[in-house]
Amino acid sequence: MTIRIYTSPHCTPCQEITKLVLEGKLKGIKDEIEIIDIETDEGFERFTEEVLKNGDGQVPSAYKDGEACIIGYDEANQLGIECLPEESAEESTDDQPSSQPE
Repeated sequence: MTIRIYTSPHCTPCQEITKLVLEGKLKGIKDEIEIIDIETDEGFERFTEEVLKNGDGQVPSAYKDGEACIIGYDEANQLGIECLPEESAEESTDDQPSSQPE
């Protein structure tokens, strides 16, 4: 499956993510990654269909199989993308994961 990352050239975090993807330095990603620039006509159309319809409309945003993924840093300050399996996404709640170690 493909993870789609929606970015904008005017977004500093987007530029960092794009750079890490192109360098192959995203932690734990085994899926194919497609970077979509929302400032192109095709990119904005896809952003509208997936992110604005299913998400909060911000960039950077990552989606896999129509479900939002989490973009963030781990304890070692490595950027990663976490996409829940379909069955887990259906069972999840609106609670955000804690950033504090337990």
